[in-house]
Order: sequence, then C-alpha cells, then structure tokens
Amino acid sequence: MADITLTNIQIVHNHRAILNISNKKIQCQSITGVIGANGSGKSTLLKVIAGLIHQSNFELLNPYKDLVMVLHQTPMIKMSVYQNLRLLKDVCPQLTNDRIEQVIKEFHLDHLINQPATKLSAGEKQRLALARAYLMGAKLLLLDEPTASLDPASTLLIESKILELAKTGIHFLMASHDFAQVKRLCHDVVFIADGQIQEQSSTNLFFSSPQTTAAKNFIALHL
Repeated sequence: MADITLTNIQIVHNHRAILNISNKKIQCQSITGVIGANGSGKSTLLKVIAGLIHQSNFELLNPYKDLVMVLHQTPMIKMSVYQNLRLLKDVCPQLTNDRIEQVIKEFHLDHLINQPATKLSAGEKQRLALARAYLMGAKLLLLDEPTASLDPASTLLIESKILELAKTGIHFLMASHDFAQVKRLCHDVVFIADGQIQEQSSTNLFFSSPQTTAAKNFIALHL
C-alpha cells in the first residue's frame, strides 16, 4: 500500500474553489472510490494526481511513477483498434505484436481488431482505453466515471476487467457517482465535498457509519 500526499492544492475557477486541500494523504488499497456530488472536485483531483493540472505551488508526492488516467470519454485516433494499440510501441519498444493481439482478446475486442476506433460504441472505446493503459504497464489507473452512460452489459464487462486487473496488483482510483458500483468494486472510499477531502475509510464503514455531517447528508440524499 502506498500513499499519495497532496499539499497546498488550491484551484479556483470563477471565484469558486474547485479544490482546496492543505495537506492530505490518499491511501490506495487495490480499488479506491472517489465519490462526491457533481462539481465537488472528483475529476479535478484525479487530473492533479495524474499531472494533467499543475501549479507552481502544488506539492504532490506520488510513489506511482507508472500511471495512466482513463477519461470518461477517451479520444481515439482515426485508425483501427489494432493500430491504436500498436502505436504504443513507439514509447514501449518491448511490446510485441503477439502481446498486443493477446490483450485485444483479453479485453474482448478481437472481433473489432480492424474496425476504426472512432466508430466503436462507448463501451468498446472504454475497453480499448483500458487495454491501452494496461499495455503501457500502468501500476495506478485513474478512472473518471468509467461506466457512465453505458448499458448494463458494457458496464459488467468494464467492471469485470477492473476486478481482474486489480488481482494482478494494479491499483485504481475511480471517480464514480454510482453507489452500487462503489459498493461492488471498491475496498475503500475518498469522499469529497466543496473541493475538500472530508473522509477516507473502508467502503463498508463509510456507508454504514459516516463520520462527518457532509457525508451523512450526501448519503441520505442518494439512498
């Protein structure tokens, strides 16, 4: 288990604090859910940890050097599924064509191997994005609403891959608005309200015995 330490993280937009974290540690235990109301700062927190948002005053201590963020809608290059993954050989020269084809099968994309990636369904694109992150050797995957707007079958496939990858030792920070999904997948949760990390605990403890008024109100509104 490794801690991510965030110090002096202050992001303001239109006079509203998007994130305001003076000093916090996030413990990544296998699959960690990041939950909170819309606009609470979940996605912004993931982007800060991924290094996609940076300011000179930020202090971020992240032991995970190999990490990838998978957005809710990951842009795809106008090439085939196979070619989208084969491009990784430019940055991961150890990748072989056999390995790429194997991962395509593992993520149930082999019947789409020659299809344009931009023409895939939302669920298929999400599986391709996860396959790409996996091939890059990420030890920490940051997922921003990975199954939002997906049909139940696509959601089941994505969730099963997340659980499968977690068993291999890959850690996840996953923003989700879906309480049932968080309970199914996540070992612990980070709760954000008004740009601040209000609570961190095991998933069971958070939903059964929230410690802060903000968490109690949030749970009451969504159950």
